[in-house]
Amino acid sequence: MKAFFSKKSVKIVISIILAIALVVCVCNGYFASVAMKYQKGTAMCDEWNENMAYTHDYAKNIEIGDKNYKILCLTDIHIRNFATFGACLGTNFILDGMGKVQLKKLIKKEKPDLIIVGGDTVLTSWNDICTKQFCEFMEKFDIPWAPIFGNHDYEGRADKAKLAEIYESYDNCLFKSGPEGMDGMGNYIINLTRDNKPVYTLFMLDDGMFRVVDHEITYGGVGKNQIKWYEWAVKGIADENGGQTVPNLAFMHVPVPEYKEQKDNFKMGLRLEETTCATVNDGFFDSFKSHGGTHMYAGHDHNNNFISEKDGIELNYMTKSSYNCYFSFKALGATELTLDKDNNINEKIIDF
Repeated sequence: MKAFFSKKSVKIVISIILAIALVVCVCNGYFASVAMKYQKGTAMCDEWNENMAYTHDYAKNIEIGDKNYKILCLTDIHIRNFATFGACLGTNFILDGMGKVQLKKLIKKEKPDLIIVGGDTVLTSWNDICTKQFCEFMEKFDIPWAPIFGNHDYEGRADKAKLAEIYESYDNCLFKSGPEGMDGMGNYIINLTRDNKPVYTLFMLDDGMFRVVDHEITYGGVGKNQIKWYEWAVKGIADENGGQTVPNLAFMHVPVPEYKEQKDNFKMGLRLEETTCATVNDGFFDSFKSHGGTHMYAGHDHNNNFISEKDGIELNYMTKSSYNCYFSFKALGATELTLDKDNNINEKIIDF
């Protein structure tokens, strides 16, 4: 025993431990640097200007026949959610798993015809890897699905163009990178048709970027060039439809400022927190109201899922669809809208 605890033996043991620790640190540093290597994509954006002619194949056209058409809206899934103390303890993996189980049950039960994913799907340094994992999860249902970006999706090693590449590589994902040079990425259009005639248009908008106003950072909101593009598409679709404006829906992550005015008298759902939105209003609500818009859907504010009305336009929140990041059990699940045979929209909130 005396020989084992000699100074020489202790020095050897300490040296071995320090050597192992050094190797581990070097390996961790190397793998971290590799893991955090910036992933830059090359998005396939469309050339666009407001003088171009709208063509039928500009949008994704989905023939829905004479049946009811069910759209399931999910939002703010926040896979990994690395921005919390709980994430450091690994609870984010448990919460991701719990949310995945609930989403699988919900989708199999509701059997939607289309799934909308309203942004902030991931929040992690490895946003490309987690986006791929989510895409593979969604593809298993063999249901068309349409994601938009939130304000957190691209806060990782992969830029939006890389995430757009990933989305566009999956068969059932309807995502398109959209017009080149426009605010955001992933501004695209889905036309729902009966007998090849559009009955409703879905505008998918990326308003989750940030901008600086009066030396302060604020949410981007739906910008002026996006509004021009929206008006151009509405007119183009109308021209193809005998001059008749087709009613349309808008899906975005961050609500327009008019949501702040909605305090009570909701058709359904709850307001459990204040609306956070851009400090500058570029006028999308007014444009939407005068161009056949009927319903807006937003996410972002996790504890709100109300269905409300302003000036004949529905201002609605999609319901948060996971246990990761902050939430309330009172506003957790999904929002579902059904386009009936007479092209009326009926909504319901589904709780986890």
